[in-house]
Amino acid sequence: MLIVGLYKRYLLNHNFEFVTGKVTEITLPGWKSSGNYSVLYVYQVSGKLYRSSDNYNYCGQLGITKLRALLVGKNFPVVYAVKDASTGILLLTEEIADRFHYQLPDSVKFYDSVLTCKQ
Repeated sequence: MLIVGLYKRYLLNHNFEFVTGKVTEITLPGWKSSGNYSVLYVYQVSGKLYRSSDNYNYCGQLGITKLRALLVGKNFPVVYAVKDASTGILLLTEEIADRFHYQLPDSVKFYDSVLTCKQ
């Protein structure tokens, strides 16, 4: 499993594209996962719908109810591996976007400032 994970990360880091994804749910991460919250989202590549989730450590006092109100139903950029479109990451923060040399739109920078306590 570790080898598969490393291979998927390699694919994502070396040949990627961007699409728009939509946040569908905010949950607590699984018992073996790290992070304060898990953000579930969908995105579409070549007519196929993909579902994924990313765990995040957020600062501040955002509870799960406020985080849901802030993010669910909103669209954000997603980076995905061209050779394996099921491997994607939601670009919610500038730190993540910078890894892929992606400039977050001003509309997304607001969410970044709230989630990383830059306000």
